[in-house]
Amino acid sequence: MLSGRIKTLYEVLKCNNTDIARFARCSSGNISRLKSGNRVPKPESRTIALFVNGIYDYADYENLLPQLLRLIGISDRSDQTLEDLNRENVTTRLAAWLYDVDKVVLPPGDILPKSRKLKESRLKNFGNRLDRIMNLLNLTNGQLASHLNIDPSLVSRYRSGIYSPYGNESLSEKMSEYLLIRAEKAGKTAELNNLCGTDISDTDSLSRWLYEVSEETPTMFAEMLLHSLDNLPQKIDLPPVDALDTDIEIRDRYWGTEGLRNAVVRFLSDAAKNGGELLLYSDEPMDWMTADRKFLEMWASLMMRCVSAGVHIRIIHNLDRGIREMVEAIVKWFPLYISGNIEPYAFPKDRYSRFCYTSFIRPGSACILGMFPSGSGEERWYEYITDKERLSAAESEYHSMLSSASPFLKTFTLSMGDEFRDLITKKPGTQKYLVTSLPLFTMPEELILNILKRFPGPGALKDEIMSVYKKMRGAFLERLKKDHIHLMLCQTDERMNKINFPLDLIDLDIEYTQEEYSWHLKAVTGLVRNEPNFHLTILPIAPFKESQLMTMSDSVAIFRCHRPYTAFRFMDSRLTRSVSDYLDNLIMQYSRDRATTSLLP
Repeated sequence: MLSGRIKTLYEVLKCNNTDIARFARCSSGNISRLKSGNRVPKPESRTIALFVNGIYDYADYENLLPQLLRLIGISDRSDQTLEDLNRENVTTRLAAWLYDVDKVVLPPGDILPKSRKLKESRLKNFGNRLDRIMNLLNLTNGQLASHLNIDPSLVSRYRSGIYSPYGNESLSEKMSEYLLIRAEKAGKTAELNNLCGTDISDTDSLSRWLYEVSEETPTMFAEMLLHSLDNLPQKIDLPPVDALDTDIEIRDRYWGTEGLRNAVVRFLSDAAKNGGELLLYSDEPMDWMTADRKFLEMWASLMMRCVSAGVHIRIIHNLDRGIREMVEAIVKWFPLYISGNIEPYAFPKDRYSRFCYTSFIRPGSACILGMFPSGSGEERWYEYITDKERLSAAESEYHSMLSSASPFLKTFTLSMGDEFRDLITKKPGTQKYLVTSLPLFTMPEELILNILKRFPGPGALKDEIMSVYKKMRGAFLERLKKDHIHLMLCQTDERMNKINFPLDLIDLDIEYTQEEYSWHLKAVTGLVRNEPNFHLTILPIAPFKESQLMTMSDSVAIFRCHRPYTAFRFMDSRLTRSVSDYLDNLIMQYSRDRATTSLLP
């Protein structure tokens, strides 16, 4: 009976053991034994509970619930209520159908495997624990944010479990210290100890309890980088180079950290005055650049001056650093990426584990060259080379390294919109979006025409918008025939009432009318109901205020939500995997089945 009905299920749902095992979160061997009849557990067993929940999730994901309902004898009439179609009713009815009995009582409570439970508990651990402490101490988001000098919305994101301040040691320590002091002043130290289930005697013990898991997770790279980029100021004011002390001694050799800084100022000053190209690589620690704030400002001003003068820069990033140092390095370069004059590459792994190597070249003019054992401290020196023959050798070596590196990032400005749209429409495979408002491609054509009728812009601009819309809409519908599209949307974000032109690199700012907004919501809800390969997850709060994301098979695109609208395509496989895992975690935490997912009020 059980084996035969499972085979019937598979025929109707067009699935196999591997498909169901993935959604049941168990081995395909376990599912195979059920299908073959080698194992016939009791109807009320945990095994059957896992199996029927796996069947339900698979059918929901592939939008095959109507077929499943008809098979097990549940009507799919249009007047069927959501309560009738909820998971508990469907899975218990499915279990009864499998055994041809009137009723089955499945195990109560969470039937997730222990490994999945642990993963989810870790994802939500920090947010849940912070929320419990703040409730205990009657602490609001605004009060904690004010003490930490951060935006209250960031505290809200922490409490929701979207991400945590792990990796930011100063912020984490300041938070734990404040919570501990507030508990002491409120006379709630004993209650705090009871809440934590341990003796919280100092900030370290409270931090350990808050985080519980101290190792870096696969998503840590994405969380730290995306949060750092999201918090970059919209306009970066740098001191003019002329206002800084740039007098340096002209030498053939520079010693230690100060020597490297002096050499770099000389090197960049000449480049800013004379133009040309820069070839940059260094795998030594970033302290020489980041430890002194005054020098960092000088470096940033000189780099901006080079970019403004049209200097083209190729840099090979070394991504085999610690996550914090890697993110810090990328963030320092990000304002320069916006210019489009930076061509960054990256090595897949560290090439010089025992030695540090620095090579900054201005072809035909000068080179800073240094190579020394790791951990040399100040006992290191850098040559400042102007000899043509040695310069030629350094350039050849750099290009040899470049041939082993891969493109790391490409910047797409508004003028490159066509190129970017060509890229994302032609890339095959699943795409995931984290957006602040509904994408243009989810809008019915009649709706965009209706919006453009009231738009006061010139006809040529309206024609351009329609051309972009038709291209993106056509590619979207075509992709849904063979690939999945996951849309993650925060319904409470302040940008929800604006049409999402930044996602298509269109420089427009148009708000919906209430009627248009409701029309678009209804259309997206229809996609959820009718398109098997379209998936919607509604987030309770926007993870990022100034950024939107999309993942492709081989890259990640980050979009600025403010002018100048820009898309940054990161092509590093490590970052792509990390961002994809991060979005998967959001989906896992907040996704609902199709019957209960709706954008309509």
